[in-house]
Amino acid sequence: MKELELFQVAVQDGATGFMTVQESMASRAADLFAEISQTVETPNKAVASSIFMRRFGFFVTAQLYLLAHGKMWDGGLSNVHMAKNASGISFAIDKRFLRERRDGDLETVIKEYALPAVEAFQKIGHVSKLILWENIWGYVIWMYGLQDSAQAERDVELLMDTAFWQPEMRKSFFRQFLGGRTFSEAKSNYKRITCCLLKEMPDTDKCPYCPMNK
Repeated sequence: MKELELFQVAVQDGATGFMTVQESMASRAADLFAEISQTVETPNKAVASSIFMRRFGFFVTAQLYLLAHGKMWDGGLSNVHMAKNASGISFAIDKRFLRERRDGDLETVIKEYALPAVEAFQKIGHVSKLILWENIWGYVIWMYGLQDSAQAERDVELLMDTAFWQPEMRKSFFRQFLGGRTFSEAKSNYKRITCCLLKEMPDTDKCPYCPMNK
C-alpha cells in the first residue's frame, strides 16, 4: 500500500495518531483547529474547516484509489488516525481493515466517510457544504485523471449519477463541479465553482483555480 502515501495516508500495524477523524468531528474540533493554526494562520472556523476538508479529501481519494484497484479499507472514522508531518496533517490506518472490494463499497466511501465529515464541519465551521464537497472533488478528479482502467471509468460514471447519491443527497455534487463540461474536459482544464476560502488567510492570494479570478 505504498501508493497511498501519495494521498498522505500510511497503512500500518496498529495505527495511532494525535486524534481520530471521529473525535475531530465532535468533542475535539477545537483541538483540531488549534493544531491547524500551528501550521497556518486561520482567521475563523470556516477557513479552518475548509483547510481540514482539503486534507481529508486526500483520505477519501485514497479510498477511491483503493476501489479502482479492487481493494477496500473498511474501518470506521474512529479508526482513521491523524498524524503530524511537515505539511500539516496526514492519516494513519490499520492494515487489518484492508480487504477485497465488494458491491456497495463505492457508496460506503461517499456516504459513510465523506458525507458525515462534510455535514459535521459544515455545522462546526458555519461553511457551505458545497465548498467542502468541492475540496474533496479537487483531489478526486486529479486521481481519476491518472487512472487508466475500466473499473475507474465505471466508478466515475456512478459518481456522476444523481441516483447514486440519493436518498441521502438530492444530486451528484461531483457532476455539479464539472460545470456542464465532460469529465475529460474538466480534468484537462480544472476549475472550481466555489472559493475554498484560503484567500481569507493573511498574505494569501486566490488559488489559480478560484472562480473569483477573472
